[in-house]
Amino acid sequence: MLQLGPHPELAHSVRGTVRRGNATALVSGDVDEGDLTLEESLNGTNISATWTGRVVDGSCGKEIRGTWNNAHPTPTAPSAPFVLRKQPGWQ
Repeated sequence: MLQLGPHPELAHSVRGTVRRGNATALVSGDVDEGDLTLEESLNGTNISATWTGRVVDGSCGKEIRGTWNNAHPTPTAPSAPFVLRKQPGWQ
């Protein structure tokens, strides 16, 4: 599960967490002219993955599609497509 909110220190940026099973990683990044870029870190220091995507035309900014890229790809953790959908309650 990915949870994002406004970044407390950087205007127009987001920060949050992504949970997979028992592991939680930090994420931060921004959306600029419809392009999403997030950096993911398992240890809070090094980038473990990146998310790059684009806001879907006609979605009113409520859906982003792109690719998650593992910084150290393995056969069990390669790059993977993703779809993010805005949940009710977040502006």
